[in-house]
Amino acid sequence: MSTYWREKFEHTLLPSEKQLGLDSILQEAQDAYWGYLGASLMAFGGEADPVKLESMDRELNGENPMRVAANDCYDYAINGRLRLAKDGVEQTQMNDSWYRLAMVVLSARPAIEVFSPRVKGREMVLPTGLEYILFLSLVRARLDLDTHPKFEDQEAIPMFLSCEENIGYLTLKEIAALGQMSERAVRNAAQPTAADRLYTRKEGIQTVVDSEEALRWLKGRRGFVVTRAD
Repeated sequence: MSTYWREKFEHTLLPSEKQLGLDSILQEAQDAYWGYLGASLMAFGGEADPVKLESMDRELNGENPMRVAANDCYDYAINGRLRLAKDGVEQTQMNDSWYRLAMVVLSARPAIEVFSPRVKGREMVLPTGLEYILFLSLVRARLDLDTHPKFEDQEAIPMFLSCEENIGYLTLKEIAALGQMSERAVRNAAQPTAADRLYTRKEGIQTVVDSEEALRWLKGRRGFVVTRAD
């Protein structure tokens, strides 16, 4: 499952050194939600009728769950903070929240591109930043599943993250994303003459970095925050 999400979101990556603010992410969450609803009505009914939009909104419990999920995703991907589920009820709510976010964002891009819905007098924007932080959350999860002790209890973390493959290494692109820096800067750090050298190895034709080494090196980068799960 995680490979599916990774492939879907990776093709729209923003430059890894681009700074993303929470306000813009929450606005994208709102636009993705309403854009998807509006496009769905246009696909089957011909127009994004405001009355029908409000009816759909009520049935889906409104946009607020999307904004909350986007906030949680941003907090983990960018700030390294993850709230752990304390019981089965919290686990179910957490899983529903993350998967709902992923499904709406995944559906929003083609819906908005094809139908360009106008909702409440606004054209909806593509959720580029949301796509990026969803991808980044999966990259961080891959690292945390290999190195963070609290990720051993996979029932406490969202299934969207725990299904990520903990294969023991990260690519240079993934390290660049976590460090909020360019891939070129990461490649330069892997040179033998680098002051704080990043040690790499080959995995087939890919240049990769073992997870423990990736974490060690990332801890020295200003753009990276070590995960805190509680």
